[in-house]
Amino acid sequence: MEKDNTHILPEKEIEKRISYLQAKLGECNLPGCLIQDKINIFYYSGTMQNGVLFIPDSGDPVFFIRRSLEMGKQESPLENLIQFKRFKDIQPALNAYGYDFSMLGIDENTTPLRLFKMLKEALPATTFSDIGFALTEIRSVKSAYEIAQIREAGKRHETVYAIIPDLIHEGITEWELGTLIVCEMLKLGSMGITRMAGFNSELFGGNICFGESGNHPSAFDGPGGVNSQSPAFPFLGGNKRLKRGDIIYIDTGFGYNGYYTDKTRIFSLGKPLQEAMNAHATCLAIQKKIQELLKPGELPSRIFEQIFDEIVVPESFESNFMGFGDNQVRFLGHGIGLVINEFPAIAKKIDYPLKENMVIAIEPKKGIKGVGLVGIENTFQVTPEGGKRLTPGLDEIRILY
Repeated sequence: MEKDNTHILPEKEIEKRISYLQAKLGECNLPGCLIQDKINIFYYSGTMQNGVLFIPDSGDPVFFIRRSLEMGKQESPLENLIQFKRFKDIQPALNAYGYDFSMLGIDENTTPLRLFKMLKEALPATTFSDIGFALTEIRSVKSAYEIAQIREAGKRHETVYAIIPDLIHEGITEWELGTLIVCEMLKLGSMGITRMAGFNSELFGGNICFGESGNHPSAFDGPGGVNSQSPAFPFLGGNKRLKRGDIIYIDTGFGYNGYYTDKTRIFSLGKPLQEAMNAHATCLAIQKKIQELLKPGELPSRIFEQIFDEIVVPESFESNFMGFGDNQVRFLGHGIGLVINEFPAIAKKIDYPLKENMVIAIEPKKGIKGVGLVGIENTFQVTPEGGKRLTPGLDEIRILY
């Protein structure tokens, strides 16, 4: 079977990523690591096959694939791809390659206890060490290839938002509008699935809120509320119908070729209250200031504190800022890439300096009682000149008559 190279990760891209990880393994005095989560398997192999990826501190990786070995060979440039059924198959194979596996790194954030117990049983003489942060740190800085995928996602994202006014009419429900938006994104090549990091983290499509639905309680770790159709599916929107005067809050992620942009825009059916216009303008001012600060070497914690010291507190903007009531979150933005919520966050305790070509979604938002949620979200590339926007389009509230 011939390879379809349309969306195959470039071999040089994979090689660079592996070399960065091998350098980290050397710093940690680890002879290798085992990767089991699909996001990092894809990042280092170019395929999402179910299995275990062994990466040594030097030499070629070995990918143990449950299924599908055939797809793995089609999609991955790695040479050592092995069909396996049981964890106990790993030890003899690594012995045959001559690799040291006396100590191995694993990601404790993504390795379930059951799988860890199976690894310990299969590799009883191996000592395991957590490399979760190293994996996160490497992925936080994007290559030129990755920036190109995110930029393309941003272009297609804007194409969808440009037609949203044509989808809106009085009486439509949040769910109906959400499904129309998701459909348009799929037509433009969006992956459909919205990937999240972290245990039990899920998202589908985004948040579509009319009026005070934006202030509705939400289990999701974001400032937007969700008035959903069912407790079993607390996503996208509920059955609330749009009426004249309502604020329309639309927050979605667009996934292209594995990579995401995150974007929020506010529409209004008829002119909104001046209070909403003023609050939105303050959110735009906050976004502008953060964009200016998205430079290599800046500390996310310092950016967070500066925004509160210079804008939020002086303008008495704290109440319901970054979410209404208990929906308030403790960040102003988050990294984004192969998942919506990557490292780092623009938050109080994040003292890790920004690096060039990190990609950060900035989302200052404000809940207003009786009105809903206003604000903005755009995705930016960290550069020496400040944040370079990867999500084009107008930021102001778009008034529909």
